[in-house]
Amino acid sequence: MKLYLVAFGKLKAPGIRETVDYYVRNTKAFCPIEEIELKPLPVPDKSAATRALIQAKEAELLEDRLGKILSARGSFYLLDEKGKAAVTLEWANQLRGFEERSVPEVAFCIGSSLGFSDAVKRKARGLFSLGPQTLSHEIARLVAAEQLYRALSVVRGHPYHHEG
Repeated sequence: MKLYLVAFGKLKAPGIRETVDYYVRNTKAFCPIEEIELKPLPVPDKSAATRALIQAKEAELLEDRLGKILSARGSFYLLDEKGKAAVTLEWANQLRGFEERSVPEVAFCIGSSLGFSDAVKRKARGLFSLGPQTLSHEIARLVAAEQLYRALSVVRGHPYHHEG
């Protein structure tokens, strides 16, 4: 199984790039993982029409990239505040299930500041939440990278995660 962490936007805040790189590098000890950055579109105003238009265009960018990295048996999930919140052991069980079903590629996607269109949400295999709060895309990517590493450490029996 190969994991992808696909996100709109670059990591700019001091220290975050290094920390995400740390977790991605550690995750590679358990399985291949690749981080992909997509360029978000500028948001000229906050009208509903503009939001819908930009979300539709960003959906095309995301789907185009996913079409290039995922085989027919691969799947993608969106990290979205309205998704299902999962504790670490649930993340671990999900990843274990992908391996047991021989899913070749799994992409976890983080949207731009406007989030995902309803059309992309319908196409995704599922939606996960990183918690009830709203996170910047940078913090969301850091949390996602750490949780993927943590969950895989559980799957592999590595002592990184301590339950309880």
